[in-house]
Amino acid sequence: MLKEQCSEETSRIADELEYALEKRQLSLHYQPQFEFPSGNIRGFEALLRWHHPELGSISPLRFIPIAEETGLIDSIGMWVMHQACEKIRQIQKSHLPNSIISVNISAIQLNNPFFFENVMNVLHQTSIAPQYLELELTESTNIACINNGTDTLRTLALQGIKIALDDFGVENNSLLQLQKLPLSTIKIDRSFVINMMHDSRCKIITEWVITLARKLGLIVIAEGVESFEQLHQLRQWECEYIQGYLLSRPLSEQELLLLAKSYL
Repeated sequence: MLKEQCSEETSRIADELEYALEKRQLSLHYQPQFEFPSGNIRGFEALLRWHHPELGSISPLRFIPIAEETGLIDSIGMWVMHQACEKIRQIQKSHLPNSIISVNISAIQLNNPFFFENVMNVLHQTSIAPQYLELELTESTNIACINNGTDTLRTLALQGIKIALDDFGVENNSLLQLQKLPLSTIKIDRSFVINMMHDSRCKIITEWVITLARKLGLIVIAEGVESFEQLHQLRQWECEYIQGYLLSRPLSEQELLLLAKSYL
């Protein structure tokens, strides 16, 4: 019975997701990334949200896999990229001229033969220079795309687009990805940052990743910063950038504009 209920719910989500865009149920929130210790804003990570009038808020962890299975991820993903680039253009023109927008991408998108062309079209349509767009892959996404998508990532990187590896450290092949992918940025998985003050192994791993990134010439962002104790420790390790609820939760479009205005 439970399996049947889950299957019915999945089927309904798949059906509703197909029309979520045209019904304007999807929206973006933006979580700031701060330079440390200056407090300047590096940019923002675009986070997709779905609020269904009957089902309420549906987690991306729930609907993104369904979007991938049904093939909807291509249209949804490009919509996200276009909306995010439009918003960062607005922010750049009036408040923060050098801010970056980070957009999560799926292995399904990356393996689309038109992905490179689609990304460049978005940049052209929104008048965003390539160096202000950062494409984020999770390590699990990377495993799926490494054979077929690496060339596409290299071509994108040659255009100046930044490539980031999210959730760094949670998969067995983290070091392999540093070798194979044209990365500019790695993001330390929040589980290490959250637990590093009471788990010596997490503390050692977090410090090691920061040191490794510096030696490789990569930008490193610590995710999940939620306490001043964590902030102080990251400062001692000279972590370049931080992201987390201590400094800012994900912001709606209106809240984003208010934050940007405060930096004038």
